[in-house]
Amino acid sequence: MSVSEGVAYVYDSEWQLETRRLLANQVIWDAGTIDHLERLGVRDGWRCLEVGAGCGSIAGWLADRSGPGGRVVAADLSTERLGWLAERGVEVWRHDVRSDPLPAEAFDLIHARMLLQHLGEGRDAVVRRLAGALRPGGFLYVEDTDPSPVFRGTTDQDALSAVKAAGYQIMREAGFDDRGGQSDIETLLRCGFSDIVADGRVAVIRGGSAEAENYLLWLDYLAPRMRAAGLVGDAGIAAARRLLQDPDHRWLSQVMLSVVGRKGGRADDGH
Repeated sequence: MSVSEGVAYVYDSEWQLETRRLLANQVIWDAGTIDHLERLGVRDGWRCLEVGAGCGSIAGWLADRSGPGGRVVAADLSTERLGWLAERGVEVWRHDVRSDPLPAEAFDLIHARMLLQHLGEGRDAVVRRLAGALRPGGFLYVEDTDPSPVFRGTTDQDALSAVKAAGYQIMREAGFDDRGGQSDIETLLRCGFSDIVADGRVAVIRGGSAEAENYLLWLDYLAPRMRAAGLVGDAGIAAARRLLQDPDHRWLSQVMLSVVGRKGGRADDGH
């Protein structure tokens, strides 16, 4: 995650289970992200920047698609998980998207997933900085979540409703914007992007699956804060964990809203 070290952020990149959480996140969301990238027409020769690259799966895909004639940069504050990308020809930058400069008009595509909704009042400034790094006609593709449907299932879910309310209260207090991609649309419009297209996707998660691990780790990470704030007790947290591990229980994920905008101006190379 490429967020300033002085700004509160929900997750600690040094948490011992953070890599597992990021990998489980990839399992849920990568296929839909790649589908959008394919529809955008990413191809040989494209210059791409992945901001908040996490464990690097999308940067790796972009490198394969853009080929030897392209350029891919994976940027994050924590780069320890990105070392494997070097052999794919990806440049890895330790980069703070709030304050570090970017080269002017250097990229055909910039992608960021589950980043902007953590930036609070700094979101517009970041998007303007990203716009400056896009060539005229280049694409900014951002993805953020709306938690409205998360944990909705067909069986008793009182325990999950309780931890959802507590967890997202804590996240909002840390600066998380639960309007997700709705806010991204407004931001791109304010920052001068055109041809904005947005849609959403939801996954059905089965308890005990690889996808479910993302939610278990979310709960395990936030549980100490839930207890400390008196929002949910041990019994409620244990009941929620049982549901998340139960293969007979299924629930909806968040809505992942994908927003694509195009930078104004004349493209000079036909991409």
